[in-house]
Amino acid sequence: MSDISSALAHFSDSERAEFNRRYDEICASENPRPVVDGALIDRFIDKYTAVHGTYKIVSKHSQIPAAVNDFLSTHDLPTEMVMGNTDFLQTIDWPDDWNIERRTACKTDVTSVTDAICAIAETGTILIASTPKVSATHFYLPENHVVIMDIGQLVRHLDDAMQLASQQLSEHSRGIHMITGPSKTADVEQTIQYGAHGPRRLHAIFVDSSTSAR
Repeated sequence: MSDISSALAHFSDSERAEFNRRYDEICASENPRPVVDGALIDRFIDKYTAVHGTYKIVSKHSQIPAAVNDFLSTHDLPTEMVMGNTDFLQTIDWPDDWNIERRTACKTDVTSVTDAICAIAETGTILIASTPKVSATHFYLPENHVVIMDIGQLVRHLDDAMQLASQQLSEHSRGIHMITGPSKTADVEQTIQYGAHGPRRLHAIFVDSSTSAR
């Protein structure tokens, strides 16, 4: 900074005026964003599956329990889940014989189910908030994390997601969490290990009423 200040000291009035004009122009311009072409869901899936996330797209809200059951069956998991009390999760008609507990999660819980603020096509990231209705423990303690959202919650860029979060979250929100794939590390002998610092599986379910399920 001292070198810059020294250089500016030798500017003529016209040079300084031009410098200030260019500085103001740059500060006022929009920061460049990565190009995200095509359908947002396709870009999201490309980035998300690259970091070993799994997903399912359903065409109806009523198909959510079946999609969750498919995930549980694939990994031989019990129909026991912990989740929060968000308005969206309460609209889902879960089977009567499932064990659904609405509380904070603990390390012995196998599967958690949450909704999300949005999904970011640019990076394949899911943005979730911890609030009085959903605990951050749901995102980190169970070995399996299922996230459910509408396909309309996809946004193009990270800064779009942050703007959306600032609009939606109240002063009671405890924080936002950006999740890109299941937890993994290669700290030990450069061998990938899943579940080191959070869930070993991350499964996203999108409801897209405009198209057939895939």
